[in-house]
Amino acid sequence: MILVTGGTGLVGSHLLCKLIERGESVRALCRAESDLTFVKQIFKHYKVDGFEQIEWMEGDLMDYFSLTDALKNIEVVYHCAAMVSFKPSDRSTMFNSNAEGTAHLVNASIEHNVKRFCFVSSIATLGKSQNGTPIDESSFWQNDDNHSVYSQSKFRAEMEVWRGTKEGLKAVVVNPSVIIGPCPADRSSGQLISSLSKNMTFYTKGGTGFVDVRNVVDAMIDLCQSEVVNERFIVNGDNLAYKDLMSKAAKVFSVKEPHIIAGRILTGLAWRFERLKYMLWGKEPKMTKETARTSQNKSNYSSEKLKQAFDIEMYSIEEALENVVKFRD
Repeated sequence: MILVTGGTGLVGSHLLCKLIERGESVRALCRAESDLTFVKQIFKHYKVDGFEQIEWMEGDLMDYFSLTDALKNIEVVYHCAAMVSFKPSDRSTMFNSNAEGTAHLVNASIEHNVKRFCFVSSIATLGKSQNGTPIDESSFWQNDDNHSVYSQSKFRAEMEVWRGTKEGLKAVVVNPSVIIGPCPADRSSGQLISSLSKNMTFYTKGGTGFVDVRNVVDAMIDLCQSEVVNERFIVNGDNLAYKDLMSKAAKVFSVKEPHIIAGRILTGLAWRFERLKYMLWGKEPKMTKETARTSQNKSNYSSEKLKQAFDIEMYSIEEALENVVKFRD
């Protein structure tokens, strides 16, 4: 039997849909207040029957005893749950959820002799490009002040997984780039899609990697069914400048393309203005110091290791965006 954490999120919901489609027995960990509506919509979107076959179990990553209950008779764990935020004020909560929660799940999985453990990490835990070459699995984290709180929490979580491998856990780690796919509008990827589907005026000079959520799920399943153990794999579709991403999105969503570049001075003013609004009126900032800095940086990522290990055909970003449109319709 398989356990999935984060089943109501972007990756988790798609993973549940794919596992049920493959005829797997699946248990999903969820909080008491979890809304399963989005998961049902994903099943309907991909025309997959069997949502009712999922065994939903109430629990929390911070509650070790609920994890030990959830792990009974489990052979494979897919750990997709994570808190995503770029606000410094969320630091403590995010570290608890991402790092401590992962440590609890790793310990419980070792205790229950789980055969395979797949952790969804992020490209945020990788090092920087050297001499302009694409970032790959050998690019190691540099400990400096330029990492976001989210990056730090995911790096700490990943270290818990690697620690677990030293204690007998058979694990694989996937490091997806920015994931594109059907997602609730209030989630991180959903907020990105909401922005891309509107008329845009400004763009920044940065860029990064983007990947279809379906490729992430396929890579996770392939890895857990393989003999690969204790390795990481970057999952990336296309490396795009933000302007190119916005231009592609504008065509798919039939909106205006951006035409004015926002340099460091303008984004610097923007995040400061957003911070002032938050301090005065408590409005959630649309841009933070971290996201402003990231918007000006450009990084390329390589999925060659994954492509050489498995026969995975990557979706284009246009296909990923078109999938979002079909889901909305």
